[in-house]
Amino acid sequence: MTIKNCQVLTRTDNITEAEWLDFRRSGIGGSDAGTIIGTNTYSSAFTLWAEKRGTVTNDFTGNEATEWGHLLENVVATRFATSTGARVVAWPVMLQSTKAPFLLANVDFFITEDEAFPAGDVTLYEGTDFPNVSAILEIKTTGIATRGNARAWANDGVPAAYLSQGAHYALVTGLNHVYFAALVGGEGLVIRERTYSNHELTELFNAEEEFWRCVETGEAPEPVGVESDFDTLKALYPEHTPGTVTEADDFLLETVSNYRQAKVELDEVEARVKQLRASIELAIGDAEAIEYEGTTLLTYKASKAGETFDAKAFKEAHPDLAAKFTKVRPGFRTLRLKEGN
Repeated sequence: MTIKNCQVLTRTDNITEAEWLDFRRSGIGGSDAGTIIGTNTYSSAFTLWAEKRGTVTNDFTGNEATEWGHLLENVVATRFATSTGARVVAWPVMLQSTKAPFLLANVDFFITEDEAFPAGDVTLYEGTDFPNVSAILEIKTTGIATRGNARAWANDGVPAAYLSQGAHYALVTGLNHVYFAALVGGEGLVIRERTYSNHELTELFNAEEEFWRCVETGEAPEPVGVESDFDTLKALYPEHTPGTVTEADDFLLETVSNYRQAKVELDEVEARVKQLRASIELAIGDAEAIEYEGTTLLTYKASKAGETFDAKAFKEAHPDLAAKFTKVRPGFRTLRLKEGN
């Protein structure tokens, strides 16, 4: 098996970051797959839809974890090659499906059986034609700059969002065999492999095709309630228009009713949590932990004392100076249920 049913849209080693982002916005990439099918816990199809439509912008430019991941990518790929004897190919291109042009892929590395590529090493492929490859290699890092999610790699596991990403690349390239090589903090190199079935790839394609239909038509996917949904809604509708009213239909009326009931249930649960917490704090007293038969159940420690700026007192003492450094803070909308309906 080799790469099929796709074409090279652009090389990625000779374009700017802005150009790369423009290409990404023109279709669905591997990291978008988990967002579309709900395996990405940080974003949603609704937020991604707004980004692809250009109605909101994604201001995330990376953090220390992503920076380390980028710096270590080739290092981890080389370690995978030397430890397995695999012939690893780096081909920095963006691929585009010829069957569904909205499907794009930036594959980290490929694996080949071609003896023109040395075993146990990573080779940069400079050619313009498609190399003879047999599998995809995805590189990941976790627990390097942050605590990470090492538990998701335990027991032959792969984090769900990465599985979706691998399936997307399989969908674009026609290579359904994917290796995941992860540098896990405190453990070292972890290698997993997956072979995606036609059924899995068809399900993903159907979801991505429906999502892209929404992008093209402007029909928004349903929000799911993750934090990014509210950030997106705030960006789309930052203020209300005085005097305007939305007339509820039966579906919206039921939604409001369900929301009201869910808030009642949440209040009851929160009250129960507070009651239980108070009982625990009473039992622990001034101790720092509760144990049962040598196992720590919970801790209750005081943080170190810190300092805070008393803005109110400063304003009263130095009103002119405070005014020079005071800026207007934008208002925000508050959702309030009305009683009696």
